[in-house]
Amino acid sequence: MLDNNDLEGPKIDRRTSLKLLSAAGFSGVSAGLAGCTGESEPDETEGDSPSQGSTDSPTPPESGGGEITAAWLVNQIPRLDPHMVNKGVQMQIMSNLFNGLLKINTNREIVGDAASDWTISDDGTTYEFTIREGITFHNGDTLDAEMCKASIDRVREMEESPHGGKVAMVESVEAPDSTTLVITLERATAPFLSFMTVVPGRAGAIVNVDAVEEMGDDEYTRMPVGSGPFELTERDTGTSLTLEKFDDYWETDEEGNQLPYLDQVTIELIPEPSTLWTAVKTGSAQFASKIPGQFADQARSASNIQLRQTSPGNWKGLSLLANNPAEDPYNKWAEWVSGEEEFAGADTWGGKEIPTENPKVRRAIAKAIDREALIEKAYFGLGVPAHWLFNPLMFVYEENPEPGQYYDPEGAKELLDEAGYTGDPRFEMRILGTPDDERGLTVIQSQLSEVGIEAELDIQQSSSYWTTIYEYDHMASMYGGATAVDPYADWYKQLHTPVPPEEGVGGTWQKGLYSNEEFDEIMEEDFRTADRDKREELIKEGMEIFVEDAPYAMTVFPQVGKPQGGGLKNVGIQVGMSNFHRAYVED
Repeated sequence: MLDNNDLEGPKIDRRTSLKLLSAAGFSGVSAGLAGCTGESEPDETEGDSPSQGSTDSPTPPESGGGEITAAWLVNQIPRLDPHMVNKGVQMQIMSNLFNGLLKINTNREIVGDAASDWTISDDGTTYEFTIREGITFHNGDTLDAEMCKASIDRVREMEESPHGGKVAMVESVEAPDSTTLVITLERATAPFLSFMTVVPGRAGAIVNVDAVEEMGDDEYTRMPVGSGPFELTERDTGTSLTLEKFDDYWETDEEGNQLPYLDQVTIELIPEPSTLWTAVKTGSAQFASKIPGQFADQARSASNIQLRQTSPGNWKGLSLLANNPAEDPYNKWAEWVSGEEEFAGADTWGGKEIPTENPKVRRAIAKAIDREALIEKAYFGLGVPAHWLFNPLMFVYEENPEPGQYYDPEGAKELLDEAGYTGDPRFEMRILGTPDDERGLTVIQSQLSEVGIEAELDIQQSSSYWTTIYEYDHMASMYGGATAVDPYADWYKQLHTPVPPEEGVGGTWQKGLYSNEEFDEIMEEDFRTADRDKREELIKEGMEIFVEDAPYAMTVFPQVGKPQGGGLKNVGIQVGMSNFHRAYVED
């Protein structure tokens, strides 16, 4: 069990942080797996707040400054309001724009960010944070305890926020003075401090609520006002974003130099993989948030490029439509995401059967996937097989879990026979994916054909993908998770029975309308349990249901390659991020 005295600020030491992050299902996420991922252990510090994730020297040459171009493998960044952000490509930008109450450093320690210190009551329900003085937002407003209170209250009140569950246990938030923030919980919650980090927690990211009120939600999520080292000054939708150094940023390095070092970061949105690689290879981009696996060998052998590999807790799988969307009474999230006031379900299924409603069919699809072949052919070795939901960075991970999802084509055929699909083809299905998924989906398409399932691929750019996926007119969608704070984030948010927004936030990322009351009950108990051994028991119970019901056919836990060149040093890649807080261009 974790001792509350060991969890108090101004810093939780590495050993205790690992215990806490393990209890939160977050062990190792902050720094990756040295030796496994190619990311080395950091050896630098910056006082009480080690640098943002690099093995380079944390101190730049005297010239400092400079401007760089960074490439993002995406065609659009839809949201940058941290209370709404739910995808890694968004997090990697907003983490440069915002502070949280806390953050996770590359030594795998939870340290203060806007909060310089904190204490916890003996019963684990009251947290008192000391807020730093002198922090201002990009528009000149003061970040104080009252603003922190307003920000956390905002998450609590936002019915549509995917992070509402992280503060659902909060009973009250008080700011008795400008530097004191007191959060009282209804019950002790093991991963609460992790939720208060800027990323991946995001519930603890501090939003300027006055700016939100003045600008409106839509404009704020487009051009947010944060307090981080960079401010967003220009945005060309679908093309680029310009981040400029915030001259009044509060943080300094160990020599007293103000951060950040870089003057400007231009983020180019490049959805075509070969075009992105060309930009990196030719030096027109000095960094890429992600390089497609087919170019990894070229990056490794290039003398002017350093390829850094990290395992940020990603997973990939086929989300399988488990219920008819036209008959689902709780389809409120589809209305919100699609923008339709009344979403009645996809017209696709009028009078038609949905084979994936049958769990035997879903299990058969999971058995049809040869994960080792998929990793070799589509990921160029950058990944490990995913036999269940929890990735290698979580404390419950097992390389070959039992129960689990394993390649068994003959077993897949038997299940399809039992389900009554004996024709040639057994049935036809469409699979939705993005260009980044196409290579892997092509391999899966071939593997499904070997058991008699004819799959058609529908490859869409991410901007349309995120609307289409909530229209539920595909039997399967290639989907994944990343930088999970807790197993709760993967199974409660991804799999919980969809519920009306007025009743809670479970299933906000639900893609298959899966529902199982027993599964829900196990998840709720897990969320309220701090004891690691008990959590492992509950998670095992939940995974037995997961494998039996197969709402996802898991495929791979990918690794991510992040190239940097052109003299660029010290980009922080912890938790899969791309943080430019301490990056610089070497002379």
